[in-house]
Amino acid sequence: MTELAPDHRIKEIAPLLEALLRFVLPDEQPIFISDEATLLDVSLEAPDELIRRCSEYYRTGVTPADLRTPLWRLLPALESKRRQG
Repeated sequence: MTELAPDHRIKEIAPLLEALLRFVLPDEQPIFISDEATLLDVSLEAPDELIRRCSEYYRTGVTPADLRTPLWRLLPALESKRRQG
């Protein structure tokens, strides 16, 4: 049996992940997202397009380094900025 990476941190931010998939990545349908997953792991979009979409939705600048940050860490930070904006 294949072991998958843990996903308990991702489960803790399920509503934020759902918003990302609904509003930023509506054409993406990942089967499994682990705690190690980044935006580059869950999307086939070009990095420039991911930066544009995220910056627009979250109303803050998104950098290439952000695209390599685990989603469980990135999404709460981006959501906080979106709510402040």
